[in-house]
Amino acid sequence: MKSIKTLIFDLDGVITSEKKYWNTSRLTAWELICDRNYLGLTNYFGSSPDVSTRLEKIGDNIIPKSFIYELKSRAINSNWDLTFFVCCLHFAGIFATIAREQPTSLANILQDNDLTLEKQLQSIGELLHSRNYQSQISDDAISQFWAETKSLTGAAVLNYVNTFIAEKLGQHFAFFDPKGELWQLCYDNFQAWYEGKKGYDLPDDETVIDLASIDKTLKALSDSGNFTLAIATGRPRNEVIQPLTNLGILQYFAPTRIVTYDEVIAAESALVADNQTKLGKPHPFILYKALYPQESVVNLASDEFKISNPKTIAYIGDAGSDVVAAKKAGVVSVGVLTGFAEGEAIRKKRVMLGNLGCDVILDSVLDLPELLSLKIDDK
Repeated sequence: MKSIKTLIFDLDGVITSEKKYWNTSRLTAWELICDRNYLGLTNYFGSSPDVSTRLEKIGDNIIPKSFIYELKSRAINSNWDLTFFVCCLHFAGIFATIAREQPTSLANILQDNDLTLEKQLQSIGELLHSRNYQSQISDDAISQFWAETKSLTGAAVLNYVNTFIAEKLGQHFAFFDPKGELWQLCYDNFQAWYEGKKGYDLPDDETVIDLASIDKTLKALSDSGNFTLAIATGRPRNEVIQPLTNLGILQYFAPTRIVTYDEVIAAESALVADNQTKLGKPHPFILYKALYPQESVVNLASDEFKISNPKTIAYIGDAGSDVVAAKKAGVVSVGVLTGFAEGEAIRKKRVMLGNLGCDVILDSVLDLPELLSLKIDDK
């Protein structure tokens, strides 16, 4: 590890906590299924009339921690994809019950192009009006999905959703297409909850471990003069700069080497129409961009692109997608056990990271100075 000169950090689970994102996903899924403006199954996950206590009372019914762990261990990283994904599986379980009893009614609603997505959900909710459905329906569908996808990771997991739902409902519906209207609705509502536009402010971002200790570690790495510190994350840029500024740690990262979801979207838009390569993790694009900020998108997105001296670079992440991206780029993969795992799940996470080929596994970023033979003054 003495040859390492560049440290590229993922954020969530490494420095910042993902708790706010997970809870935003939970509120978004709750709204689409329980709110009367959408499906309207008000008590599907349990009684929760007060948004201020909703997460505490029924949050784990909406998106269990085990679901998040399973998804992230399969190298899926986007919180918007997570939200869309879990909504699809909830809908698959609910809609399958209608498909068995009223298949024509369901199909007519889902295929009616004159109906808005919101109106489609409201109309399906009317079919369910007299039924007292509970989330066990979703639990069964989710368990079945994971059982059928044991060998799949990354985009292959998300791509299988359409196949799974088509089998559950007896035919394919564009309603569930990736990056379609439902995905966009999940995205829009997610952002509205996250930004406090729904009349409820989620707590601000936290760090995964004590902020003072993280600050001390990053300062030591930066002040040593031995390392360039960069960021490669799936967060939007405004959700990187502002939180890290508020936490007082943005100063440690090279400004031109902070790569976010904004750069991914811009790069995908810049590619020619016949190149539909998805550049989010586990694609290594954000690592390449952090290392070569002036390089053309076409070159960075190319399968032939290579890094000079890759063993002088380490990518620090906590999820399967981070390890896969690092391995594809040829850089050193450093996994940390902070983030989405707790208790027994930490042991499983260590095994998962190791199975994916992670080069080094640390308890947290606080172990980086010792790994890099850098002494920190305890004063």
